[in-house]
Amino acid sequence: MNDAMKHLRKLFENSYAGKDVLQNIEQTIAELEIYLAANPDDEIAQVQYRQFLGKRKDFFQVLTNDYDEDSDSEMHA
Repeated sequence: MNDAMKHLRKLFENSYAGKDVLQNIEQTIAELEIYLAANPDDEIAQVQYRQFLGKRKDFFQVLTNDYDEDSDSEMHA
């Protein structure tokens, strides 16, 4: 697992931090979408937008992996 995923997993373990991280990612994506609507040629903003979409995807992957691990342990019990 890469360092970013480890970091996200640690943040998610603390539920308040996990909610804050997701909220910050979603807010940044929304702000970038508004900005890019007015400035579609800004290549740096486009790169940042793709990066934050990737962060959101990674965050949800961490959630899915946590759920899958919990489901497996419950099935063995």
